[in-house]
Amino acid sequence: MQSNGVTVFDLETTGLSPSYGDRITEIGAIKLAGNKLCGVFQTLVNPGRKIPEKIVEITGITNEMVADKPTISQVLPLFVDFIGDDILAAHNAKFDTSFLRYELKECGINKNFETYCTLLASRKEVKTSANFKLATLKNHFNLKPMGAMHRALSDAYVTAQLYLKITKNWGTDTMNQFEKEVDLLMNSMDKDDIYLIDPKIC
Repeated sequence: MQSNGVTVFDLETTGLSPSYGDRITEIGAIKLAGNKLCGVFQTLVNPGRKIPEKIVEITGITNEMVADKPTISQVLPLFVDFIGDDILAAHNAKFDTSFLRYELKECGINKNFETYCTLLASRKEVKTSANFKLATLKNHFNLKPMGAMHRALSDAYVTAQLYLKITKNWGTDTMNQFEKEVDLLMNSMDKDDIYLIDPKIC
């Protein structure tokens, strides 16, 4: 797939469907220019409703953690700016984009995007994996998380590596390069920053 840029993202939510009242609790994204990591986006989101206990057990995101965080209407314009004209990539993109499209409509933001699903692509390209869950593919390709899985930025970080593997853009030093680039970006962010883009790369 040819593109000037790709934003690989992941959402944590209160449940499975926005049409049933479920909402976003966290957005994490990695911005790629070729096989360079040039931007990070990370924020918890106050969903305006209680997070079910079973979801807290999976994600570790509690109601207390999101109580003083921005709402999706405050966060979404920033995420749209971060995406720019990039292709949006996600693992099981149908799930994540259903929430994103719902919230864009609710916020009155007119934004169209091309998507790439690493789950669907893995089913075509990966022949020897036991299944196509992100955690399984992480182990299959020896990819590295950034913190705990089932947190948005860590899952986006793994998915970005998976994207490069599937699209054959993985170099011999990509993992070391990724670690250096993400450390530089994260260490350059102020405490209240939601995202940072390196203009020298993007």
